[in-house]
Amino acid sequence: MDDVERNAIEISTQTIDIPTAYDVIVIGGGVAGCAAALAARRKNKNVLLLEKLTVLGGLATTGHIVIYLPLDDGYGRQVIGGISEELLKLSMRYAYYAGDISSWKEQGKRYECKYNGPAFSLALEELLINEGIDILYDTLFVGSEIEDGICKAVITENKSGRSRFQCSAVIDASGDAEVFARANEPCIAAKNSLAIWNYCTQGADSQYQKRGGPDGPGLSLVSFGRIDTQASKHTVTVPYYGDTAEAINRFIIDGHVRLLEYLKGHENFVPASLPGMAQIRMARRIVGRYELSDKDAQKHFEDNIGGTGDWRKPGSVYEIPYRVLITKNLKNVLCAGRCISASGEAWEITRCIPQAALTGQAAGSAAVIAIEQSLAVQDIDILQLRETLKRDGMILDINT
Repeated sequence: MDDVERNAIEISTQTIDIPTAYDVIVIGGGVAGCAAALAARRKNKNVLLLEKLTVLGGLATTGHIVIYLPLDDGYGRQVIGGISEELLKLSMRYAYYAGDISSWKEQGKRYECKYNGPAFSLALEELLINEGIDILYDTLFVGSEIEDGICKAVITENKSGRSRFQCSAVIDASGDAEVFARANEPCIAAKNSLAIWNYCTQGADSQYQKRGGPDGPGLSLVSFGRIDTQASKHTVTVPYYGDTAEAINRFIIDGHVRLLEYLKGHENFVPASLPGMAQIRMARRIVGRYELSDKDAQKHFEDNIGGTGDWRKPGSVYEIPYRVLITKNLKNVLCAGRCISASGEAWEITRCIPQAALTGQAAGSAAVIAIEQSLAVQDIDILQLRETLKRDGMILDINT
């Protein structure tokens, strides 16, 4: 889409030139959205990434969930590659560890790290901008124009007002299936308990400690602060949902109250920051062409677009079928990240950072094929998609 109309957005004396039409529009700038945008852009598509906050990374950065869980099966066999592995290394580019991740350990749990959230956000932004992806921050997705199952345009709101962006494909990486829900596609909400992650410093004289890595020491906050308020430990008898404004506000305020209670009893801890978004793990997900569930551990799918281990259970591996990224009705909209079609423990596993990047890469690659062949996302050649993913570093067929 080279010859397109453009929006000129005036900000003080600077003009930002924003196209009004894109090949691929990605809703959500978390890890899944970034991976999807990269996959599509690297296939020469014009990509717009819409992010409601002011930094990239979502829960993995602003949400303080700064653990990149293992890319292996718990026994040292790598099962996730591609952009997920690329982003693992990117998360440490400007803070903490550096070097070859595989050199950390020769066996056991591998390809895992804790990282600095703000540094990862900046590294993601640098990467996406250098790749030629347009990022629109502080912008809400508020609706779409759908005709005969095809999303023709997305509607946004920001400081410039309401805008309309035409598109050939959309990837919903919103974290809560926002595009699908607003299009009245069936979605399912999940119950959550109250868990809060925060950074703290401990003591006025020892704010930082050295932290060793394969290439030498780095610096980190003393307390990688997690205040765990699981219902079983704090007699929270009501579940928390993430699909309404009321539910999200209750989750946020209850979390703040419990954090303050904790700090009042631990005066040597000083909060360094608060999460900039609700830390709800599983909010709402699509009802896809297939629902990945607990029974699918160790199962092989002919349409798998990658696979994952279970960081809690060594040896338990899941292949992820393409069908969990798509629904029955929307012909040019795919899902990525923690709102794909999964239930139970399978949802618990696929919601995390490595898996979000995996499904993001698959969604972005599938969108490109659908555009280039003028096909619905339900009708693309799965063999072609799998060959594309394999060439781009994904590890397929882990259960064969």
